[in-house]
Amino acid sequence: MESLTPSRAGSYSYVVSASRRTDIPAFHAEWFFSCFREGCCRVTNPFNRSQSRIVSLRPESVVAIVFWTRNSRPFRKRLAMLDDEGMNYFFLYTLTGYGPGLERQVPPLREQVEEFLWLTGRIGLRRVVWRYDPVVLTEEMDLSYHYRNFRNIAGLLQGGTERVVVSFLKPYRKTRVRMKGTGYRLAEEHEQSLLLQGFESVADACGMRLQCCAVPGLQGSALGGKCIDDRLIREETGIELPSRKDPGQPPLCRCIRSIDIGSYNTCMHGCRYCYATGDRPRLPERAAGERPFPSALG
Repeated sequence: MESLTPSRAGSYSYVVSASRRTDIPAFHAEWFFSCFREGCCRVTNPFNRSQSRIVSLRPESVVAIVFWTRNSRPFRKRLAMLDDEGMNYFFLYTLTGYGPGLERQVPPLREQVEEFLWLTGRIGLRRVVWRYDPVVLTEEMDLSYHYRNFRNIAGLLQGGTERVVVSFLKPYRKTRVRMKGTGYRLAEEHEQSLLLQGFESVADACGMRLQCCAVPGLQGSALGGKCIDDRLIREETGIELPSRKDPGQPPLCRCIRSIDIGSYNTCMHGCRYCYATGDRPRLPERAAGERPFPSALG
């Protein structure tokens, strides 16, 4: 097992990212908690499926689990299991409200906001981070649209979180293919700057700190941020972690090192800009049968 940093118990521990590859809380809660009960999961190398490794999910091995999601409702009745085992955990919660044109199976914004606020009420404001990600520009979704949309969502979440992370659409291969016909374009640098000024003003008014993920020119500024953030984890858990970036992530990403679990092409939200899912994602029941997320023993 790869080791990253000494833990409270003196053994070596790491952060688990669950997951950049899929929405585990929304679609694979049964798999995750089955693995959690076993104490570990098997992770397959997405670039060489003949290779896999066992990742411990025991609190003595894991500093924290960071969940990436758009819908945490399937986790509601299971959070107590994490608490009972003394597991530290955080949620990176994406709310963009773009609608079914770009987000085919994402729950309505009203339901997402309700779930987000329930979660922050359950585990605390600082442990649930809002992600407005990615900013997608089309003829209809121009800078004015995004300013209004961001302001609306920020108002709905006011008092329910202390941090928002923003990023802009990246031209990944799967993204380019899936976005054909939408009239999308990439934001130019001056447009990013102008929009972020407006976002920062809104965030401040709503009691949130704005940070940016993988935006050129901002890495060393006050707006430069990390989705998986050693400072936030330290402030909430008291555990020191190395602040250096994860070498396995893109150059502009400043997230600290973590072990990502899960599998590509198994998210059913149907977001057209997604880099992790093709046009034919595995259905949850099919995914379980084909075991794209094998347990440690399977």
